[in-house]
Amino acid sequence: MVDDLRIGGAQRQVAGLAGALAACGHTVVLACTEDGPAGAELAAAGVSVVVLGRRRVARLVSPMLALRIARLARVGRFDVVHAHVHAATMAAALAGRLARVPVVVTEHSMASWRGPLARAYSRPLYRRCALILAVSEQIADRLRRVDGVPAARVRVVGTAVFGGPPAAPAYRRDAPVTVGVVGRLEPEKGVEFFLRAAARLVDRHPGVAFTVVGDGRLREDLHALARHLRLGDRVRFRGMRTDGPAAVAALDILCVPSLTEGAPLVVLEAMAAGVPVIATTVGAIPHQLGLGHAGVLVEPADVTALTRALDSLLTHPRERRRLGRTGRRHLTGLANANTVTDAVCTAYRDALHHPGDPSDPNRRDGHDGHDSHDG
Repeated sequence: MVDDLRIGGAQRQVAGLAGALAACGHTVVLACTEDGPAGAELAAAGVSVVVLGRRRVARLVSPMLALRIARLARVGRFDVVHAHVHAATMAAALAGRLARVPVVVTEHSMASWRGPLARAYSRPLYRRCALILAVSEQIADRLRRVDGVPAARVRVVGTAVFGGPPAAPAYRRDAPVTVGVVGRLEPEKGVEFFLRAAARLVDRHPGVAFTVVGDGRLREDLHALARHLRLGDRVRFRGMRTDGPAAVAALDILCVPSLTEGAPLVVLEAMAAGVPVIATTVGAIPHQLGLGHAGVLVEPADVTALTRALDSLLTHPRERRRLGRTGRRHLTGLANANTVTDAVCTAYRDALHHPGDPSDPNRRDGHDGHDSHDG
């Protein structure tokens, strides 16, 4: 279960994992509140997509969505419900008790948007889940320390690139060198700082094109900021794209100026494509980039440091190529698709033996006798 199948790192990770599980012989159904571009790809991989409802549900608790998940779980006679992203997680935690099915959750972000109310209602719902998989150590620490999840229920299972790096699309030829951000246009992604750094570099590097790929709540604000900074046609806003990995592969430098992160898939996609990365020291990014060995790390919200890092790589093409090669080699030492898939399958097996809150009157200590799919 995921909130939606829109374009995003979490969605691409969920789609890749679902396809890998299907390839292992499991019966996989992916439920969401809004379909998206990944739907056709999932169908080709043997994964059924079920849309629960008529509109997207995000960043809230929906009892109606919980009822729909519970109904789907009963009809499908699934062994496990695996939820990703906030609304799906909260609804699945409720649905698990109703359908008497263990719930596994993957937490993809630090959830910096949550206020006291969201934190308060999340805590008891987390306790209903059999296991919570965090994509980074920082998220795991947040789950234990802030959300009160028992340490035994938390595991770190990183992100991975499912499938090989794509070929760069035709628009790579628009400029000799292209620097860009690929991600949601939301406050935590720090795109503002990328634009401010670009404004300091346009005169020094007249042949460079700056690109922003993605969409979100800050779209109009960022367009206005680009006009204020007099970037003109030196920055291009390409909107949401269905070929996110290809958009990454099209760049000469990927910039990840995030203020908060989990373990962003876009960093791994750039490394797989041999694209050098400049990113902030948040979440699991330092680990992904080998503490700076496989990429350039800067402090978040530091426009001066970001500008210097970009200027250095733009000035030294050999260093760009070296970092691209190093990143690709370093990626082989990180969690790969097989490792992540195996860890998730292990979590499912363990969840069947320890399916939730010991105080839950509907807790099962294993199968309750019904014949079910390897869901």
